[in-house]
Amino acid sequence: MKNFVYISLKGALFVVSLIPIQAGYIFSRFLYFVLRYILRYRKKVIEANLRLVFPDKSIDEISAVTKKYYRHLSDLFVEMMYSLYIPEKILRKRIRFANPELLNKYYSEGRHVVAVTGHYANWEWGYGFPMYCRHKLVEVYKRMSNKISDRLFHDIRARFGGIPVEMSNLKPVLAEAQKHPTLVYLVADQTPAGNEKLWYYTSFLGVSGTPVFTGPEKIAQKFDAVFVFINMQKLKRGYYRLEFIPLSESSKITSVHELTDKYLRMMEKIIYDKPEYWMWSHRRWKRRKIAE
Repeated sequence: MKNFVYISLKGALFVVSLIPIQAGYIFSRFLYFVLRYILRYRKKVIEANLRLVFPDKSIDEISAVTKKYYRHLSDLFVEMMYSLYIPEKILRKRIRFANPELLNKYYSEGRHVVAVTGHYANWEWGYGFPMYCRHKLVEVYKRMSNKISDRLFHDIRARFGGIPVEMSNLKPVLAEAQKHPTLVYLVADQTPAGNEKLWYYTSFLGVSGTPVFTGPEKIAQKFDAVFVFINMQKLKRGYYRLEFIPLSESSKITSVHELTDKYLRMMEKIIYDKPEYWMWSHRRWKRRKIAE
């Protein structure tokens, strides 16, 4: 039954892909209305997160950011609907890589790369890396509870030659990857799971006691990989620009949490600049440690 549902869903997405994506954004306007005014999708979570991060903003200012966020979330949903079948030539027009020559330089030097970003702009379209770089691409993800959705996103991420790997299966993949310059792509701003002793509590977006996932740093240090931040900016509806910003070219000699702190500061900068493009509906601080 699940296999039938999965095949049917892929068929429906294929039919959707036959409609020009610009026409698909008309549906985004309808979806925005449904999410904000009918379902009121995670409205309390969104507003609570915004008030926590921006305590000095007025009610009207919080409402303005919330409105922009719902519009972006609706666009993002439409873009996910097209992700499985969008032609490479169209994706190339919509995702501009500002400096792919940097990654090619590291490839020529035989260097591994750990590239980190957050739930900002359209992070899922990062699966287009193989179109621009020569590294073997390993895309680390957290398994979804819904098996059909998990299988679908696995197919999306693997479209252009990337290797989607669930975090618990990462070690053997990385061991094999040492034979070829590898780029490990992680979206690392989510609430960490697993052994709490491995979490790093710090300040993020001005919120103290925020638990942070330190996997990217540990991978980079183990393989002495170049540690890169992906600055993804939304230029306009459906168009994005990615820039690779090196945070360390000698990860092995960095101190504990140094790379993680550098990454967090970069994330803070882009979120403060345009907050509406970050995933505010995520319960980011549900495991926050509040000082007594």
